[in-house]
This record gives sequence, structure tokens and C-alpha cells, in this order.
Amino acid sequence: MNPEQLEIINRVKEMYFRYGIKSVTMDDVARELSISKKTLYQHFSDKEQLVDAVVDQLLIEKIDIVDGLISGCSDAISEMFAIHQFMDKMSRDHSYAMENDLRKYYPALFNKIMSVKRERIFRIGKENIERGQQTGYYRPEVNAEMIAKTSLMRFESSMESCIFTCEELLSQDFFTEMLIYHVRGIATAKGIKRLEEILAELEIK
Repeated sequence: MNPEQLEIINRVKEMYFRYGIKSVTMDDVARELSISKKTLYQHFSDKEQLVDAVVDQLLIEKIDIVDGLISGCSDAISEMFAIHQFMDKMSRDHSYAMENDLRKYYPALFNKIMSVKRERIFRIGKENIERGQQTGYYRPEVNAEMIAKTSLMRFESSMESCIFTCEELLSQDFFTEMLIYHVRGIATAKGIKRLEEILAELEIK
């Protein structure tokens, strides 16, 4: 990807977040970027290719952020809270208009996003449990793969059910309670102590 394409993608990403995908035409993009449609089509052959490029860039950005958070954490439980805070912010900044348009008009791209997200959440969860077991924060008998899958299933089910209101799902308490529930279920005494230290630092009761 060349710098011109990346600039177009970043600008279009902002438009999609603000207005959704369907309502933003290639004419709108060319006008917003002050370029001709001919120039735009030299970089992206059609709208679907542009949407695909925006989706890929969003995935790359989120993966890079999470990888940076993980590498900067001193222990497995701190890592979980760092990811939790990122997911909480991401849910608040989420564009439901863009998601709905992807689901309805670009199902293949929507499924691609969901597949990548599901794989990443599972892998991060599994690796976090293994890291915690190696350092004594999580119980050694815990089946890392099974618990990671269970946590992913619980998260996806809560998002798709009508049990929680939209306000509850977007509240900070929702992710915090799910995280505390998860950690307490697999932590050793050492892990519980570290959890309580972090909760005290964050002033969470």
C-alpha cells in the first residue's frame, strides 16, 4: 500500500464512521479528498475494494494496539485489565451505522471481521491463561483452551442477546464485572491478591 492509498483509506474511514458506508459514494469520497474520480479509481477499482481496504486497515490498527498493550504489561492480570480498558473504549467509539451497513451490504467482509475478531479474542485469552499459569497467577489445572472458548462464547452471547440493554452493554461496569468474574474463577491466591491490588489502584470495589 502506498502513502496516497493510506491517506485515502484513513479519510474514508472517518467518513464511514460518521455516516455509515452505504450513504458515502465514490463521488463523495473524491469531493471530500479534493481529487478526481479518475484518480480515486486509479487506487481503488470500485467501492467494494475501497471498503475492503478500510476494513483491513481497521483490523491492522486494532491488532497493533492490542499487541502493544500486551507487550507493555508486567503480568497476566494487568494484561487483562489493559485489554479490558481498550475494549471498553472501543465499544464507546464503535460505529453501529458502519457495522450495520457491513452486515447488510458487504456480508463477506462482515464475516471476515467477525472471524478475525473471534480468532484474536480466543488466542489472546488462551495465551493470557497460559502466561498466568506459568507465573503462578492462575491455577495450573485450568484448561486454557476450554476457558478461552467459554469466555469468548459468554462475551458473544451477551452482545447478541436481549437480556442486557444497550446502555448496560456500553457501561464500564459490564466489562469490569465480566473481567472480575473471569479472573476470580481461574486465579490462585497470588492471582487474587494481584487482582485486588489492581482494583484498589483503579478504585473499583
